[in-house]
Amino acid sequence: MGFIDVVMFNPVIVSKRDMYETEEGCLSLDGVRKTTRYQEIEVEYYDFNWKKKRQRLSGWTAQICQHEIDHLSGKII
Repeated sequence: MGFIDVVMFNPVIVSKRDMYETEEGCLSLDGVRKTTRYQEIEVEYYDFNWKKKRQRLSGWTAQICQHEIDHLSGKII
């Protein structure tokens, strides 16, 4: 599990499992900060052709996706 389509429009996390604490950096901030993420998530989104899709992600890919979805909500770490 892990490959994400090149573009996700309007992504929404529809399920999540196995919460853990980690530290992340961000190009918007200096240094790293503690945050909470989920090891496994399922994301619903529209692809480049505006077709609704759903994808399960885990590990590092899930963490990155959660980080970027936070940005869409105006959240930084």
